Amino acid sequence: MKAPLYNEILNICQNIANASEKDDNDARNSACGELQKLCANNQNSPKDHPLQWEALADFTDDGDQAMDIYQIALSVAEKLKLETFIASVYLAMAQRQQEFEESSKALEYATMANSAAQNISSEELKQEVQEFLSTLTNG
Repeated sequence: MKAPLYNEILNICQNIANASEKDDNDARNSACGELQKLCANNQNSPKDHPLQWEALADFTDDGDQAMDIYQIALSVAEKLKLETFIASVYLAMAQRQQEFEESSKALEYATMANSAAQNISSEELKQEVQEFLSTLTNG
């Protein structure tokens, strides 16, 4: 990923987090709108990247809509063969399913995240996936 896109995604996410912390719904909605616009503008272009989609899904309050957006992130990650993002998106999907109290779906996604994590260099993400998976299996 090129640094300008990464920095743009990071800045928007920081704006969303700051607005959320201050309970400033107008600023949060505005920043979320910026992220949606960025995703829409980059979709199916050389700038398309799973990070932007995963971030959008993370900040999407509607759980079903978030799962649809995670699916886009996963498709982009698979198309670009970005194993770290594949693992990360599956983990996020598992965590959302746990929020829905959909234990079997959460376990399914966590298992896929663990499989994808076997091929990545990020020890931190591997450990996060394994810890989440163990909370589901040892529950």
